Amino acid sequence: MIRVERDRVAYYQFLGLKDFPGLLHFVSGREGGVSVGGQAALNLGFMDEDRVDSVLTNRMLLAGAIGCEVDAFTFGEQKHTTHVEVVSVEQRGAGAREKVTRLPATDALITREPGICLTVLAADCVPVLLYDPREQVIAAVHAGWRGTVGRIAAGTVERMRDEFGCDPRNVLVGIGPSIGPCCFEVGEEVVGAAREGLGDLQGLVVNGERDGKYLLNLWEANRRQLEEIGVRTSNIETAAVCTVCHHDRFFSYRGDRGNTGRFGAGIMLKTEIGC
Repeated sequence: MIRVERDRVAYYQFLGLKDFPGLLHFVSGREGGVSVGGQAALNLGFMDEDRVDSVLTNRMLLAGAIGCEVDAFTFGEQKHTTHVEVVSVEQRGAGAREKVTRLPATDALITREPGICLTVLAADCVPVLLYDPREQVIAAVHAGWRGTVGRIAAGTVERMRDEFGCDPRNVLVGIGPSIGPCCFEVGEEVVGAAREGLGDLQGLVVNGERDGKYLLNLWEANRRQLEEIGVRTSNIETAAVCTVCHHDRFFSYRGDRGNTGRFGAGIMLKTEIGC
C-alpha cells in the first residue's frame, strides 16, 4: 500500500488498484478526524464511545479527501456472518448517516453500479477489496476470524461469478491491515473451527508462547481460499500491516485494549460526474 494525504486526512491505497481511472478505493487510517480519546481521530464507526456528529464529520472529511459524497458510502451491519449482499442503486447510502439503515446482518457487499462506495469497517478484522476490471464488478468484505474460517472471501468471488459472470482469474484483490500472525493469539476452539472450515492448517497456525494457545494467520487464510477459488496469486496484494503492532496508524481492538474506533476500507466505480 501507499500512503496518501489530502486536506490533512491520511488514507492508503493498494498498488494493484490505484491506477484504474474508473475506480476509487481507500483504506483509512487514524489521521485527520475530529474524534477524541480512544477514538482519535478519524473514527468512522457509530459507537457509544463517540459522538454521532463527530463520526459524521469524520466521514465528510474522508469523503472530501478521496473525492466522494458521504451518501455514496454504503455499509452492512457487520455481524461476523458469511452473508454477501448484491447492492442495488436503491440501497446506495445504507448506513452512511445513521447505523439503523445499514444492510442487515451483512459482511460482504458486491455491486456493478457506479457511484456506490462499498465500505467495511475494521479494528483488527481483515478488510478485503475486490475488483474485476473486465466485468466492472467490485466487492468489499469484512472478514473476522469467523468470516475467514467461513470462507467469506471465497464466497464473495463465487457470488461475483454467479451474479455477474466474473472469471476469478481476472479478479484483483487487496487484503488490508488487520491483526497479524504475530499477534492473533487464539485458543483450541478457534483452531478447531479453522480446521473444520479451512481444512489443512499447515502454514496457518503455529504454537503460541503459552500452553493451549496458538497464532493464526488470517492474511494467509484469506489469500489461500482466494487462490483455491481461482484468483491468481499475482492478483492478490496483502498489506501485511498488523493493526496491533501499528495501532498508532490504524484502530485496533486488541492494541487499544477495547477503547478504540473503526477505520474503513471502501471501493467504488466512478460515475461520469464523479461520485
